[in-house]
Amino acid sequence: MQTKARTAKTVPTQTQFVVINEQQVLVNQEVQKAYNLIVDAATEQLRKFDLAKYRTYATVDHVKNEYKSNMISEHLNYFWNITLSNSKDGRSFIFIDLGAEALERFGSGLTNIFLRKAYELTQSNDNTGGIEYALRVNFREADQHHNFFYRRVAEGENSYVSLATVDKLPS
Repeated sequence: MQTKARTAKTVPTQTQFVVINEQQVLVNQEVQKAYNLIVDAATEQLRKFDLAKYRTYATVDHVKNEYKSNMISEHLNYFWNITLSNSKDGRSFIFIDLGAEALERFGSGLTNIFLRKAYELTQSNDNTGGIEYALRVNFREADQHHNFFYRRVAEGENSYVSLATVDKLPS
């Protein structure tokens, strides 16, 4: 009986970096711009409310977070959680999570106005694919959204989380 020496299998090293082409870099920059404009639109919607709790929001800069993930940035408020993240293939996405409590308490009007703006900002105006693929809307019936928002506010600011309250629009 002849024995053969076992050789260790080569295991490829894992990295969180993905090489993407120049075109995808440009598309991701457009998604980033759309994300910023969507966050601006969300923040503007908060100015309608009398109570500060409805005008308060948290911004999370996940790039500065020691727990590295595919998330880049996040905006949380009582109504919505808006997240900019990258997929494993390097494409950027914008996720908007809607919570049941806000919809039940205030109706769908506010959210409809906000979502119309988000779709407008990501739509293709020249019949190309553009960044329409990048917008993903999710409904969170169990209201994990509120728990996460309240936890961020209760924990306060740190090196990657900032809190702010927008001024109310004058009556």
